[in-house]
Amino acid sequence: MDSLAVFGCMGCVLSAAIMLLYGGVAAREEAERLRLLRQSPLYAELYRKLVALSRFDIDQVRIEATGVTVTSVCPAHTLLTFSFKQNGNSKRNDTMTRLFAELIAQDFPLFTRQGAYKLTRYRTLRQNGRPEEAYAFTMRRGYKDFLLAERCPAQLRIF
Repeated sequence: MDSLAVFGCMGCVLSAAIMLLYGGVAAREEAERLRLLRQSPLYAELYRKLVALSRFDIDQVRIEATGVTVTSVCPAHTLLTFSFKQNGNSKRNDTMTRLFAELIAQDFPLFTRQGAYKLTRYRTLRQNGRPEEAYAFTMRRGYKDFLLAERCPAQLRIF
């Protein structure tokens, strides 16, 4: 009976060690992918355009397999439509979409600030029926109300 318990404990320790090694290797591979994507001309162009938009109040950043779309709070309109295909990358896969979302979150800390933005993952269906992963940084309602109250002082309303 004791040998069965020792065997079970050894099995758990061995499986934990294997999962730890696998997690370390996966984390290194992920860091390498992020480093390579950050150095690519495609991300450099997107980064320059997002930095140029830093003077606007950004309502939502949508990262899809086709590209990145940025909309503003007030006035509500599209500030940027960055197409991956027209900017030299026609590869459309879920890994690239996730990596772009991670890099944007790392390089623009406002999007990861608690209470300001919320990251959501959703699926889009293409015309061929294939689902694709997409991500969106969306401004929270409380933060949006705060910005609108700060930017637009009290106005006289005539009913």
